[in-house]
This record gives sequence, C-alpha cells and structure tokens, in this order.
Amino acid sequence: MFDTGLAPEGITAALTAAGRSPDEVTLVVLTHMHGDHTGGLSDGTTPTFAKARYATGQIEFDHWAGAGNEGFEAKVRPLADKMTMLADGAEAAPGLSAMLVPGHTPGHMAYRIESGGQSLILAADTANHYIWSLGHPDWEVRFDMDKAQAAASRRKLLDMLAADGTPFVGYHMPFPGLGFVETAGEGFRFVPASYQFDL
Repeated sequence: MFDTGLAPEGITAALTAAGRSPDEVTLVVLTHMHGDHTGGLSDGTTPTFAKARYATGQIEFDHWAGAGNEGFEAKVRPLADKMTMLADGAEAAPGLSAMLVPGHTPGHMAYRIESGGQSLILAADTANHYIWSLGHPDWEVRFDMDKAQAAASRRKLLDMLAADGTPFVGYHMPFPGLGFVETAGEGFRFVPASYQFDL
C-alpha cells in the first residue's frame, strides 16, 4: 500500500470497499510525510496495519524527525523500528524502486513499479493539478515546501514520462488517476488512460 490518508477509518473503509482488510497489508510505502499521507498509520496508539513493515525515504524521515511535528511524533516515529529507510534508486520491494523528486517535501519520493517487463510510475504529489501543474510545471504550488526545487523536480519527472511514454498514477489526476504525459507547448498535458492498455 502507498500512503494511508488522513485517518485509520478512511483507509480501512477504502480497503473494505475493495474487499480487503488491514491485516492483509504487509508493506506500507510512504511517499512523504504530510498528514494526509501518514494519518491512517495508527489511531495514535494502535497501528492500523498490524502485520505490515514500512518503507520511506531516509531524507524525508530525517527532516520530519527534526521538525517537531505532532503528526510525525504520534503516527510515524512509533513505527521507526519497522521501517526500511530508502535512498534514491533503492528498492522498497522487488520491482518497486524509489525515485527522489524533492521539493513538495525535502525527501518526497515517486516510485517505479515494474512487473512482467512493464513499468508504471507512482508520481504521488509531484503534480498537484492535472491542468496547471502539467501545463505550467514551473508555477509555484502553495503546498510545496521548496517551490523552486519542486518545480525543477516536476519538470524533470514530466520530461521523463513524456519522453519514455511510461504510464503514471498521480494522486491529484482525474479519474481514473492513471494516464500518460505528452508535451504541449512549453509544458505538458495529461492523457487519461482509456483503451491504451487493451491494445
């Protein structure tokens, strides 16, 4: 599982709707440590995913460990002994490689998922809006902690996706949240997945 939403009840409801239970989750990968990605880790006392191990970026963990953030202290730090700390390019699991795309947060990660000779990029919060974040990747985004670095990371990742034709999942992309990037003028555009995977 990638990230956990704002609260345990939200993520457990989503799992139930998908016919799954929290006990089936064996790996939770944190792309970054904003509260809307870590809030579902626990209720502040009991971990939501009793059988899981965790993976996150070392840079990201170290930043929040020194930030005095209540959410980090309540939800993330208690699980530190079960966490694998990742550097850029490291594997969280076979076929699941971390890609450092800093700026949204200091150690924000995207992930390359590979299986059966095919790849997919989970871009997480690299792009926050499917029109203006792609069409104008250099524009500032309020939630990006280092705006210039985030813009550089966004442009670099979008350049790669457009050049390679690799599909991606973006947390803030419209349904189905999966698609492709094409160049468009000085920026890019989002092409939602439709029939492309059926060819």
